[in-house]
Amino acid sequence: MAGEVVAIHVDVGHGVPDEAQASTKIQKLDGSHITPIAQGKIHRFPRGLIGIGGSNEQRYIVPTFVAIGPYHHGKPHLHKMEEVKLAAMNRFIATANGASAGDVSGKLLSVVGDVRGCYADDEKLKCFSDDDFAAMMLVDGCFLLQFMMEKRKPLFEGRALSSEYSILKDMMLLENQVPWLVLDTLMEFLPMEMEVEQNVRCFVADVGDMFLRNNKEHEVSLTTSCFSVLFEVSPHKSSFLKDYKPANLLDLLRSSQIFRMPTEELSVRLVGSSLLSSSAVELAQIGVNLTASTAEWFGDMSVKEGPVYGELSLSPIFLNDVSAGWLVNMAALEASGGATTADQSSSSSSVMCSFLSVVAMLMDREEDVHQLRAKQVLYSTLSNAQTLDFFKRISQHLGFGHRYFYILQQINKFKQGRPVRSAVHKFLYKHIRAISIILSIASVLVGIFKALREL
Repeated sequence: MAGEVVAIHVDVGHGVPDEAQASTKIQKLDGSHITPIAQGKIHRFPRGLIGIGGSNEQRYIVPTFVAIGPYHHGKPHLHKMEEVKLAAMNRFIATANGASAGDVSGKLLSVVGDVRGCYADDEKLKCFSDDDFAAMMLVDGCFLLQFMMEKRKPLFEGRALSSEYSILKDMMLLENQVPWLVLDTLMEFLPMEMEVEQNVRCFVADVGDMFLRNNKEHEVSLTTSCFSVLFEVSPHKSSFLKDYKPANLLDLLRSSQIFRMPTEELSVRLVGSSLLSSSAVELAQIGVNLTASTAEWFGDMSVKEGPVYGELSLSPIFLNDVSAGWLVNMAALEASGGATTADQSSSSSSVMCSFLSVVAMLMDREEDVHQLRAKQVLYSTLSNAQTLDFFKRISQHLGFGHRYFYILQQINKFKQGRPVRSAVHKFLYKHIRAISIILSIASVLVGIFKALREL
């Protein structure tokens, strides 16, 4: 990041990086080093992030239900869905303005070179002839479009609800994508009145809102079919980045969650000082309250300084098996340089990495997880122990983004600016129960003395 200096010392307790580690991680995520060729490609999952899966290293990499694209095509455990994908293709062709399967396949074959170029160089791609590659793109692309277009009468009607969730989880894996060029080409064959592209964008934005930013109003939706509770098309969704072409559906998911975020360059200059991380409980001890942000984009973070208390505001986050996979893969998309955004500032190129790193920083013990739940910053179907384990793995393997360091800078500025008040807050926080007991006893004694004096 041009013009920025970051000097960071080690905080062994919470794993804040030293200067060398920080420089490496910043360089990895700084949007300024990503070339136009790198942006938008469908890469393999970054090796440095594989450990986030814990004992199951493939947890957030390999699809469990359906293969999309070449990387996992043909794997035995995904074979059952091939018949369903073919049925989806036939239903797509039936609505394709009189075009035959040969017409649609021929159109894809005419752009197959560009489609191949959307994938990172990989031995797997060499196994496909151009005809086979175009045929795979046809089947997979039609399946995705049918799945999203038929949200009111799903292709999987009568199947278990878990099928829908499994597909939603798999279709947002970094290695399980088809280029937007494929979907764009296929959508040209559908009647204009179907407004397919708008519906696709709204579908992705809606499920993103539901699984990433869930709140009390639609907690119940997670026990019913996600297709029966998708929101009505709102003006801001229908116009969502109309002229912006994402690289793929995962890129669209990420962009749909952050596109309303203000464009800004955040200055990080910490020469000769230390960046010390703080857990949720430690922040509460020094008078920094956690609050749920009301911003209309995901990943919002800000620190405000009041006369008495400070405030760390974070976008509420909903965590379950689906959203955990999406969060990890959106961060992997940023780390691989495959994210495309209208705003290419360094702070926007690592939004998810920064946000997840800050949330992970706040979780040192299960007590911290409880604190985040109590402040309605975190909603989770996972236990406190499972949630803590997930974010511990995030903190160990995920690179730190620009905004992460900016938030740490603001927290440290708060600490350094009011050492006495922070010490008082910490004392009161730690001894509040004892103080309450003493005050209660004193109140009782005062009452007794008053009663004795009146005798």
